[in-house]
Order: sequence, then C-alpha cells, then structure tokens
Amino acid sequence: MWVLQPGTHNIGRPTFEPVPVHYPPFRWWLLLPVAIAFAWVSAAGYQGLNGQDAHDYLHLAETWRAWAGGDERPVMVEHPHGYPMLGALLGTLMGTLLAMRIIPLLAWMGIVWLMHRVLRRTTKDERGLAVYVLLGVSLAPFLLRQAMTVMSDVPALFLIVAAFASYIRWREAGGSRMLLWMSIALGACLTIRTAAAPVVITMVLLMVFDLMQRWAGPRTTRILLVLFAIAVVITGWVLRSKAMLHDGPLAEWSPLNWFRRELRSDDGVLSYTLPNLVYVATTVVHPGQFPLGIILLPFFRKTHLNDPLVRPATIILLAYLLFVAGLPFQNDRVLLVAQPFVVIAFHRAFAEAWSWIQQRGLFRQAFVIGIAGIEAALFVRAMLPFIRQAEVEREVAATACGFGPARIYTHGMGAAFLTYCPGVPVTELWYSEIDHFDPGAFIVVRPEDLTRQWQGLPPATNWNALLGAGAFPVLQRPDGWLIARLP
Repeated sequence: MWVLQPGTHNIGRPTFEPVPVHYPPFRWWLLLPVAIAFAWVSAAGYQGLNGQDAHDYLHLAETWRAWAGGDERPVMVEHPHGYPMLGALLGTLMGTLLAMRIIPLLAWMGIVWLMHRVLRRTTKDERGLAVYVLLGVSLAPFLLRQAMTVMSDVPALFLIVAAFASYIRWREAGGSRMLLWMSIALGACLTIRTAAAPVVITMVLLMVFDLMQRWAGPRTTRILLVLFAIAVVITGWVLRSKAMLHDGPLAEWSPLNWFRRELRSDDGVLSYTLPNLVYVATTVVHPGQFPLGIILLPFFRKTHLNDPLVRPATIILLAYLLFVAGLPFQNDRVLLVAQPFVVIAFHRAFAEAWSWIQQRGLFRQAFVIGIAGIEAALFVRAMLPFIRQAEVEREVAATACGFGPARIYTHGMGAAFLTYCPGVPVTELWYSEIDHFDPGAFIVVRPEDLTRQWQGLPPATNWNALLGAGAFPVLQRPDGWLIARLP
C-alpha cells in the first residue's frame, strides 16, 4: 500500500509523492496447526465423515462426478451445491473424498492469511499481531475442528472473511474494484452455505449505508434506513400470514426464542441450560470459539468501537447473534460464523492486554505457550467426539450390512448407510410417517433418543409402528444403537 506525502519539488505549490507503507509480513508457521491436526486425525482413522451433512456432501460430489460422465443431474434441496461441485471438480485429480477434505483445509489457511492481512492494517507490532492470529484464529478449537470435516462451514467462512476484507479496503480507498470482489465473495458464499445469509445481508446493508452517506448525507440515510426496517418487518409479517415461510428455514424463527430454554422444532423437543440470548452471548468467551475472550474482556473499552475495524465487525456480530438467538435450537456450528468478527472486535483489547503484560515485566513467552497448550488440548477434546462418532457409524454400518439386508429403516444413520452400504435401499424415519414396511427389513435406531427427543414426531411414531409390525431385536450395542428386524 502507498500513501501520499507532501513534497517540495515545485516552489510555491505542494506536490505529493507516493511513500510505501510497510505492513508486518505474514508468518507461515501460523498454518502449522492445521497440518499437524490433519496428520493426527488421519492417523486416528478419521476421514472427515461424521453426521448426516458430511455424508450428504460426499454423495452430492460423487453424483456430480457421475453427472459429468452422463448420469442424471443430482437433486438435493437440503444443501447448496457449490461445495460438492468444487469437490467433484477437484476429485478428478485426487479422488472425491480427499478433495472434499482438502477444500476446508485450504479455506482454513485462507482465513488465517486474510485475518492477518485485515488486522495488520491497524498495528505495527509484528510479534503481537502474529501471537493474536495464532491464539485467536489458528488455534481456535472449533474452527480448527471444522477444518477437519467434510463440511461447508469453513469454505463459506473463508468467503465471508474475504468479503469483509474487501469491504474494509473499499472503505479506505474507494473505487469499484473492491466492491466487485466483495459482491463476488458474498454471492459465492450463498452457493456454499445458505445459513450465512444473515451475515451476507448485514454486510450488504453496511455497504449500502456507506454509499448513501456519501451520496445522500447522514440525515437522509437515517430516514431511509428506518423506512427500510419498517418495510422488512411488514414483509416478514405478510409472508408469515400467507404461509409462505411455513416450510422455509425461517419458519420457526421467533424473538420469543431469545428467552427460551426449551425449544420445539422439526428436530423434536430440545432442552438447554441457558436461554438462547445468553447462549449466543457466551460466544465471546466460549473456550471452543474464542478462548482468549475471558482474558480480554477486562481490556475492552467503549472507545474501541471507534476503530475502523471494530465498529463494522461489532455490527455484523450483534446482528448475527440476534438472528441465531431466534432459532429453535442451540448449535456451536452455527455460531462459528461469528468467530472471525469476535476476533476483529477484540483486537484492540488484545493490544492493550499485550502491552499490560510487557509493562509489568511478565514473561510473555510463558503466556503464549500456556494459552497455546490449553487451546491445543481444547481442540483434542472437541475433536475426539467427532472421531468416535465416525467410528460408531462405520461399526454399525458394517454390522448391519453383514446381515445382507434387502432394506434398512433408520433414524440418524441414513446418509452413513448410503456411504458404507452401497446398493442397499435406505429409508429415513425422520421425513414422514410410513404406511407400509417391507417384510424382513432391518431397522437401526437408538430407542432412547426417540423416546426423549422425538415423542409424537415421525421418527418415534414410525418406530412404534415398526414395533407394532413385530420388529424384534437382533443386536443391542452398549452405546444404545439397536439393530432390529421385521418378520
């Protein structure tokens, strides 16, 4: 980057000469955590596949590869197809599963690099910046964990951070090129993860607000924003009254969920310790999201909101957390989108804490090593359930497939069976009530989950119907998974 400095080449008239601005260079060792983590989980036998969504993304990528060879185009409305399409494209070079694992790794590296570039614009402390990116981003337990999975979260987050970086550049230097890059990144993000839409909308509104301030002035901008907010509320009310949102992702969103601990949705009845609003607020101190938060809170000042990075990041963060708090569930995966904005919002607080440690003659190396060790341990703790879940899926699938089933009815294992039992028809009990069951079919469920969470909903009612049809247990695992069979 270059700035203009007054010169004196022409007497009586000031001139300006470009002077380079030297930013702290990127430290490539900041990327080491993802390489070490990938080697560890791979040695443990983890392939990034656990849970319905990961298997769904893999199936979509494989179907897109088959489509390129002449098969039918894949159809799945639950997930955007951007990530699996990219996986299918790269899969021609390295295999589909490996490609689907590499994409989140590369996206994670891009996030670390971009966060360093964004934060270096307001600091000259090269060592402090590297430490903050290491502890706030590179070793963030949940972000690093999601980079190990075959999921769209990290690729989408990379595009969100890229869009924010472009927005900051545009605010500083103007011009249309950064706006173009921001628009491309936000549009591409929605092709990968539609759950990022609230952040995308907030960033677009920030951009529009800045443009209006430049063109129409602050007063007119405020009036137009109030009118826009009223229009949004009226539109939402009309759509709900016309039942146009009853089957969409916003159908169960409600501000009343901010204060609830027991939530009801198509995922059943869910009970939590904290109300939603309190839960989302803890993301700034959550040991999986931002372990530094509990240390940095005493150093956060209201004046930090005047910082050109902190202010927009805080606006995006608050808007997104309020949206998430209105959803009928609590999920740390959904909160991951907020993590980069938490890091940006607290970067001034970290600078003050870093200076406070130095002024008191404390051993900063011990601080860094201690926090890094804690974060590494937290990552291992967060990753182990994923590894175990993947093992259970493989074991249950291998056992069930060993019986040679003609059909499998299941809840919670449908996508895994499609991966590990190719060719066997699989019916999920979740979607709707089933009128007819195939004789001799196998059933794989966890009855405890059905009783506790799904009472009165299709998974439980279908299971009760299967029992009524004479289903009898074949194998009961210690972890609660039951393999049964129809006569």
